[in-house]
Amino acid sequence: MGSRSADKIKFRSFDDLFGEQEPKGGEKETAEDQVVRMALAELHTFKGHPFRVMEDEEMMEMVESVRQFGVLVPV
Repeated sequence: MGSRSADKIKFRSFDDLFGEQEPKGGEKETAEDQVVRMALAELHTFKGHPFRVMEDEEMMEMVESVRQFGVLVPV
């Protein structure tokens, strides 16, 4: 089996992946680089979103089952 590029990435800690990094000399932070807190009411779906939640009878049965028994088999 050939080597995959993801296999070459090595992280020693959680901070290596998600840690805070100061911009390097001369680099400016952009809005894309910042974490923004916002109210859930401000979030909305976008056209062509690949995931759908069907709020039908089958979904309501599953919701009631999870309330009653918890998640028996993690997805």
